Amino acid sequence: MNKQKLREKIEKSIQLYNRYRSPEATAQLIELSDDKIKIKLSGTCCETCGLYDWIEDLKYILEDHGVRTEIERIIELKDYYGDRVIVFKIKKN
Repeated sequence: MNKQKLREKIEKSIQLYNRYRSPEATAQLIELSDDKIKIKLSGTCCETCGLYDWIEDLKYILEDHGVRTEIERIIELKDYYGDRVIVFKIKKN
């Protein structure tokens, strides 16, 4: 899949995620490389419900749009309460 098509699928996934989960969780594409996607996740994410559930929801939406990923790491941003960068590794076929 070429990078432009991949970007379009990721952006569609993020739009869908934000439509149903914002303002509790709002995703924003920060960086796209050949093998990684970095997405900033802002909001409270209702942590009592389980932070990983909010992140995994995004992973499943990406997969529904044909972008197979695995969560590589979660970076807590110290400057902003509740903001995180989720690093997804893109799985190759």
